[in-house]
Amino acid sequence: MIIYIFIFALSLLGVKIADMWYDDQRRLWAGSLLAVLPPIIIAGLRDSTVGSDMELYIVPIFNGIASNGQNLAEFIDSYPDIEFGYLLLNYVVAQVTDLSFVLLICIHILIIIPLYVTAMKWRDYLSPVLFMFIFYMIFFQESLSIVRQSIALSFSMLALTLFLKPQIIQIDTGENIDTGVRRYVYSGVYLVIAFLFHQTTVIALSFPIVFFIVDRFSMRQAYAFYIGVALAIVVFFLNLDALLIWLIDSGYIDLKFIKYTSADDTFTPVLGAANFVVKVLTIAYLVYIMIIYKADSLIKFFLVVAVLDMLFSLCALIMQPLDRISLYFRLVSCISLPYLIFNYPVFFTDEDSPYTRPVEGIVCVILFVYWFYVYMLGNYDDTADYQISGTLFI
Repeated sequence: MIIYIFIFALSLLGVKIADMWYDDQRRLWAGSLLAVLPPIIIAGLRDSTVGSDMELYIVPIFNGIASNGQNLAEFIDSYPDIEFGYLLLNYVVAQVTDLSFVLLICIHILIIIPLYVTAMKWRDYLSPVLFMFIFYMIFFQESLSIVRQSIALSFSMLALTLFLKPQIIQIDTGENIDTGVRRYVYSGVYLVIAFLFHQTTVIALSFPIVFFIVDRFSMRQAYAFYIGVALAIVVFFLNLDALLIWLIDSGYIDLKFIKYTSADDTFTPVLGAANFVVKVLTIAYLVYIMIIYKADSLIKFFLVVAVLDMLFSLCALIMQPLDRISLYFRLVSCISLPYLIFNYPVFFTDEDSPYTRPVEGIVCVILFVYWFYVYMLGNYDDTADYQISGTLFI
């Protein structure tokens, strides 16, 4: 556990330096390197026992291409259930070296850097340090295992940022920022990259749809619409298992997705109630802000996303792999919580003390306890016992 805390602290110090001296190129680069290198290095040097998917497919696939010397077409045909982007990354690295730690470093470059860029793009509206802290607390351990989806999630967050940024500027200044089709093109490119690493990226397409709905329909003026949507979502989730099985049986989606249904018969609750800590915290803060302040489109967007996160996680208690779907909504908490704390600060005052304490500190403590309970004590995704690989240069 100590190694993780040390690495997180180093990285957050780098983020702070880069944020404080953003206009000083030398300090910005120094801070940025300190921000991204520690988590990338610790991920690259880990043993194959750190991460539940390491020995499942990460190491076997790379060792297979590194030793067999297949051409790219044969290699891709050998793994029909693995996305093209991930196989291409393995193939390219294998042409340079057969050292698996190089692949692991490249994987986390594709995970950490897009998220760090996302955090810095939001720096005018939230604390990049808090953004990265939340990421470390709610997702970094999982990124050591589900590497394909982690890359997809990182690029999806970058795509979401490019889409939302003009909306934020308009809410903040009242000015309508016309960026033409450029932001849609860039967002589309990032989503394509994400999709090449994991097909669940299609979930990220719901973000602009959700924002369009909450931006066009007032919650006070369209109760029937929102109630109808809520009921439709409930019906959808109640019948999700049967719907997936029907789509698979009809040939509309691949048989490999059977693992996301009860037909696979391998489901056990993992995170349990702890999985709802971040969701309840986010929803509670959003509801409080909506009561105190007038809710803008972004606040309503964050609320709907948090509710969707909760719904998918509830389904995951019955069918655990569905938690993978909720990850797209969960990671938005890296934006929503810091944004709320930065723009709608809440302070707690002790009657016996003249000093006020910001809610930010309480949020950080809750998230740290969550990280410790789930990932260290619970050893979720098998990352608690960190070990450096003993075969780095063999």
